Amino acid sequence: MGATHLNGFATLPDVSVAAVCTNNPRALAGDLSQTGGNRAGAARVYDFSGVKKYTRWQDLLADADLDAVDICLPTDLHPEVTIAALRAGKHVLVEKPMALTLDACEQMMAVAAEQRRIFMVGQVLRFWPEYVYLREFTKSKAHGAIRSATFIRQGALPEWSNWLPADARSGGAVLDLLIHDIDQALLLFGMPERVAAKKLGDGDTLTATLIYPGGPEVRIQGGWFAPGTPFSMTFQVRAERAELEFTQAGLTLSDGTGSRTQVAPEGSDGYEAQLRYFVQCCKSGEQPEQCMPRESAQAVKIALLLKQSRAMGGEQISCLV
Repeated sequence: MGATHLNGFATLPDVSVAAVCTNNPRALAGDLSQTGGNRAGAARVYDFSGVKKYTRWQDLLADADLDAVDICLPTDLHPEVTIAALRAGKHVLVEKPMALTLDACEQMMAVAAEQRRIFMVGQVLRFWPEYVYLREFTKSKAHGAIRSATFIRQGALPEWSNWLPADARSGGAVLDLLIHDIDQALLLFGMPERVAAKKLGDGDTLTATLIYPGGPEVRIQGGWFAPGTPFSMTFQVRAERAELEFTQAGLTLSDGTGSRTQVAPEGSDGYEAQLRYFVQCCKSGEQPEQCMPRESAQAVKIALLLKQSRAMGGEQISCLV
């Protein structure tokens, strides 16, 4: 993700990447070509000759020339580094999920408010063109009330990483992977009354139901499956008179007549749009209304409840406490 963000910042004319920090000597020299993950294709060799290089994040945060810090570290490090960065007077963008516990989320938000810094979590789907179109489709009511929504996101167990498979560091697939779809469900439909989840085959997987009395049927499925499982993300949202579906083939709108239309939503790369928005907030001093940390904390809450329900064999759990 660090490489993906480097590529995004390079497209912004009013931004300079002034410093990088890692304890990986090869990466510190600019060689991110061996980076793994779903975005591995974004990684390459970068010219860091004019960039300050740090091996300790504490030293980077002490650099008075830096205005903002982009934290792409293992999730268990998010609270400590984020809080230190905010207290050092930096604006902060931290990768999703915000943290592994609600207490940590609360501490991070409290320090951001205390220091009056911009604080944003990288819920990038909020800026992804297909998901922006989904939000417009859902909120417009042009096709009637939403009846159901299914979000699926899956891939192979990330054996390329030395920390992602460790639940104590990443939160596992629910917090690291499905947090995207949880955030989308909350953005579109609000906080559910109850949730329930069970395992979906082998691996770190689940099939979950978010229960909205009188509202749409909302399901989230996926996780980390066996090695070799290709990464995929899809959604299918049904309204009274239309259906919107997103697959690897693209975005398709089906209306009540049976007509199917390929939709090409406007917008740039979601990562680039996310970074541009964060920079705009830093420059204006306005908090990120399109991606507030309180909402990212709510996504963490639901993810933790889904893991709890899964461990209890699918028992329904209230979200209102």
